[in-house]
Amino acid sequence: MSIKNNPRVYAAAGATIIAAAVATRYVAKWRKRRYMRRGSGTREVGGGQVFIGLDLTDPYAINSRPCDYAVLDTDLKCSFGIWNYQEDGTSIIPEMALGRSFILAIDGPQGLAGEPEATVRNSEALVNAPGRTPYDLKLEGKPYQGLIKGSINLFYKLVTSGSRFRLLGLDGIPLSDTTLIEVYPGGVWKLISSESLPSKRTLSGRYLRAELLTQLGIKFPTSDLPTDDQLDAALAAWIAHKFWLGESSIEGMAPELDEKALTIREGYIVMPKYTLSSENSESEEFSPV
Repeated sequence: MSIKNNPRVYAAAGATIIAAAVATRYVAKWRKRRYMRRGSGTREVGGGQVFIGLDLTDPYAINSRPCDYAVLDTDLKCSFGIWNYQEDGTSIIPEMALGRSFILAIDGPQGLAGEPEATVRNSEALVNAPGRTPYDLKLEGKPYQGLIKGSINLFYKLVTSGSRFRLLGLDGIPLSDTTLIEVYPGGVWKLISSESLPSKRTLSGRYLRAELLTQLGIKFPTSDLPTDDQLDAALAAWIAHKFWLGESSIEGMAPELDEKALTIREGYIVMPKYTLSSENSESEEFSPV
């Protein structure tokens, strides 16, 4: 069939041209910013309290990849790194955070649902998370099955490894003593943005998310545009910072250990308290420090 006058072909071609033009514009901006910037390089995070955001990946995937983490200090100075998943949490605290007070925010479920017939945790329903954690780990064919299993096993190992990782609400652990929380950056992007964002895997989607984080006060280490996973990790760390400030809400049910199943049941998801204002909703260009 001839496509010479097919309007669908013209429409598709037009969309491709527009997307290419947008990508070219963003690349040009970043290149200009990188050449104009002096003294670029990784900045060290300051001393004292630190906030670690961990973007988990599926450790059971055929082509599994490292997890990205971000570390913020109280001035929101950011540093990035990677962690190779270990179920027992070996080396999960970055070297730059060793010996400091920390809050670790993990983007992944901490436990299973609390009732045998449940197909989702209370907290996941409240924040409309795409992952649905049932009562057991029989997840074959379920979305995010590897990520869910890896995350739940990791949380259990962390909280049973000693007193270092104190999970919010477990055995009555108060906010002031908490060092481990669960977060959902996917829902927070919608909270801090005044408009619908493009996919985080697109150049424009990454650029706009970097701008949003800059508006929140985060200072990136270099002029390089962070990856989508680094951006999620940085947002997770910012949520931990808001939790430390007492500016967050706690959604769901308190976690409990199920020693028979060697797992955690239910558990809170921490969401930041944030209101868009005319000041922070105005567009600002990302400018790493």
